[in-house]
Amino acid sequence: MSYIDPVWYVVADSLHARILKHGEHGLATIAHLKSDDAKGPTAPHDGAYGKVVAAYLNDAVRKKEAPGLAIAAPGEVMHQIIAHLDVEARPAVVAKLEKDLTNIPDHNLVSHFDIPATGWPLPKIR
Repeated sequence: MSYIDPVWYVVADSLHARILKHGEHGLATIAHLKSDDAKGPTAPHDGAYGKVVAAYLNDAVRKKEAPGLAIAAPGEVMHQIIAHLDVEARPAVVAKLEKDLTNIPDHNLVSHFDIPATGWPLPKIR
């Protein structure tokens, strides 16, 4: 019996986010998120984009679609996302990587997350 990784992988910057899951050939994008509020280097730093990503993740955890979350984002974006995760979603975060991996193709992302051979220890979500 092979192990199926249920964790959702989030790769975000100040404009976009990709949500990925393990598939047959490594990580594959299952959703793209874009912030209509962010406009390049002049993007607001008020947490608007973090709210967009966190709201999507909060909903997925609440619906029991994402039992674990591994998030890669630059420092400020990571802070925004984590700050807006609700009390159900925060324990689901199994890894945080303060890096911008948005320009890395899906098939090359696995090595960046340093996934344990036995899988991520997942929290018991209500």
